[in-house]
This record gives sequence, structure tokens and C-alpha cells, in this order.
Amino acid sequence: MTYSDLPRVPHFLVGGIAELPDLFAALGRARGLPREEVEGIIQLLPEPIKRSPCFLDRLTGLWRYDFGMPFVELPGDGVVLGTHMYHEVDRLYDVLFCARRRLGEEQLSSYLNRLADPNKHEDMLTEFAPILRLDPAVEVQYEVSGYGEGNRTVDWLIRTGAQPPLLLDVKNRRKDLLESLVRIHAGERDPAESAPMPAHDPSMLFASIEQKFNRRPHDEMIQGVWIHTSLKQEETELETVFGRLDAQRVHFAILGDWNDDVCVLARDSAIKNHVLVVLRVRESRRFVFRRDSA
Repeated sequence: MTYSDLPRVPHFLVGGIAELPDLFAALGRARGLPREEVEGIIQLLPEPIKRSPCFLDRLTGLWRYDFGMPFVELPGDGVVLGTHMYHEVDRLYDVLFCARRRLGEEQLSSYLNRLADPNKHEDMLTEFAPILRLDPAVEVQYEVSGYGEGNRTVDWLIRTGAQPPLLLDVKNRRKDLLESLVRIHAGERDPAESAPMPAHDPSMLFASIEQKFNRRPHDEMIQGVWIHTSLKQEETELETVFGRLDAQRVHFAILGDWNDDVCVLARDSAIKNHVLVVLRVRESRRFVFRRDSA
């Protein structure tokens, strides 16, 4: 592999290049994992991903692989490259490791096929964001049906013994980020002229969520959504939109990414505490802001 294999990556970002299987092997050795286990993960790599160019990101010190689609929905044929295309090698390894242990043979094959689609790749990775930290003893089922309207499926059913199971759908939201990029392109700024004015609509985060779930009491099953968004949300507006959702369908909502700190909206404190414990996350204000104090 040479620098010419990275045509979509600005070369000032590139501190080194490598093959993805070699990086996986090095990662496994660094973690002290058995060789056969690491080789099993490497064998899972779909061929299009295995061939993707990898580079050491000078800005973050992270190894990344270039696989995915740029943002192209900007005025004037603008194109945005970034971390939605340059994914972390460690993260891909963790997702494949988890998928191998959590999914049945048919589901794993289907998952890998979709993971190999550049248009779906980031979404498919994100589906595992709330699952990586689960206790190994926690039972999960993937893409369950019969819990919502029509033939809709929900990403995860998480069972924790005698407690109510957790029904969790995962969404990777880009629309508000794209709209913000459009406004940056148009020259909109806040009074300090450092960023676009935070005028995005939090209701976009919850589009098509309610239909995922049937109405049921939370002491029978706790239902909610994990939303990955790249923009902070105005806290009061976010709470207002969540409050308008059908409380018998959506018991909680989480704004989160790959870290263990999240923003949790819940119908009551018992639901919130249950979700925090099961998903092994903690509350954070990293995903919200107050417009009156910004």
C-alpha cells in the first residue's frame, strides 16, 4: 500500500499507512488475545472492508480506515469528508468481536453483508454502540420482530434476569448535522461568529420512533431508543419533543456515542436508573446545551 491508495484522505493527515488485517493482528497482540481468536476476527472482515486503505491520523494518533460515503447534500455540489468515512480501526475490531459472540450464524452473515455496503457502514457500526459494554452474562437478541407496528423490527431485546427486559432501537442521525453544514456554507454564525446558530429541530431525532413500539407498561418491558447525533441539542427543546412522544410506546431516549457518558430522557427516575445500570453508562451533559446560557 502506498499514499496513492488514499486518494480521499488529505495527505497532511497521514502519519503512516498499513493493511487492515495487519492492524487487527497487532491490536490482538497488544490486548493479549489468543492468536486463533484474532485470526477468527480477521476472517470475518468482508472483502471490500479488508481492502480499504488504512492510515495513522496525525491529528488524533488513531489508526483509521477509509470506508464509507462523503456527505454530498450541500449547496453548490459541496462534498464533506471526515470521520463518517474515516472510521477507527479499534472500533471496527470491537464491533466484529462483539458481533461474533452475540449473533447467530445467519444473523452474523446478514450483518456482515450490510456492513460491507459503504452507504450503510456507519449505521451498522452504530447499532453496536450500546452493546459493547454489556455484561457478558446479559442475554441479547438482534433485530426482533412483533414488538411494533406491522413488520417493523427493533434492533435489540436485552434480558437481565428477573427485571423487565429492555427493548432498544438504535438510530444514527445525520440530517441535523447536514443542515448545520448547509448553514455554515451560507455564512450563518452565532453572535460570537464561531459556529452556526443552534436552530436545528430536535424532533428530527425522533422521526419514525413511535411506530417501532407497541403500547405497553414499562413494568412489563422498558422501551426506548439510542440516538447517535453529532450536534448538541438544546435541552429544553429536546425535553419538550420527548414529552410529546407517546409515553406508552417510548419510555426513554438516550443521546450517546461510543463513550460511556450519555444523556438520558426518561418517564421517571426508576426507568432512568434501570437503563443506566443495564447499559452500564453514566449521565452527562456533553450532548445538550441551554440556549439561555450559551
